[in-house]
Amino acid sequence: MMSNDRNAFQGGAVGDAKAVWTDFVPAVALLVAGLLALAVATVMATPVQGQFLVMAPRLDAENLMDAVYRAGGGVVGLGGIAGIAIAASDDAGFKSAVLAQGAWFVVPSPRILGCFTQTERAGG
Repeated sequence: MMSNDRNAFQGGAVGDAKAVWTDFVPAVALLVAGLLALAVATVMATPVQGQFLVMAPRLDAENLMDAVYRAGGGVVGLGGIAGIAIAASDDAGFKSAVLAQGAWFVVPSPRILGCFTQTERAGG
């Protein structure tokens, strides 16, 4: 081991290789695969009848609620991320109608509100 008296640094042996970004590729691949599996499992869970997860990233909360209303539904809750809402509608054509209003993605909601909702802060 090498040492430096000034800062007590101890380096590796002369033959030790330094880590490079390719050393982390397997870990990153496992992370991405795990996140994708979690997302697929959440979306594929038994949906709540008449409730939809609506994603419209270009719409703010007010315009997203308006789009859902014009499509024949109502907003049950807004997501913690802008452009996401849980909508309710018994209309068979709701999905295509809300897509026509500017939504990018509409799927049956796997939960009533789940982890997509905003949380209220105490005291304001």
